[in-house]
Amino acid sequence: MGTVEGHLTIVGPREVELADGSAPSPAVYSKYPLVIRGRDGKETTRVTADGKGNYRVALPAGEYLLDVQGRARGHVRAKAEPFTVQSNRTVWVNLTIDTGVR
Repeated sequence: MGTVEGHLTIVGPREVELADGSAPSPAVYSKYPLVIRGRDGKETTRVTADGKGNYRVALPAGEYLLDVQGRARGHVRAKAEPFTVQSNRTVWVNLTIDTGVR
C-alpha cells in the first residue's frame, strides 16, 4: 500500500470568496467529493477533503486518476490528474476546481 495526499482548491463561487480571507467551511468541501479511478476508468474510492481542503487516502500500488464528482456532467470544471502510487510512499496530488459561478 501507498498513500495519496493533496489539497482541493475551489475557485469561482461567491460563497467561497469570504470577505475576511478565511477558508471555506467544511460544508463547501463536502459538496465536491473526490473520485479516484483506476486507469480503466472504474471508480476505486471516494474521499472528501477536510475543513482545510486537505485529503489523504491509502491505495494499493498502481496508476490512478484523481477527479471530482460531477465533472463529467458539467457541474464543475476540473482537469483529472493522473498519479502513480508506489508501495510505502506518499504521492502529492493537488486539484483545483471551478464551479463556474461568478
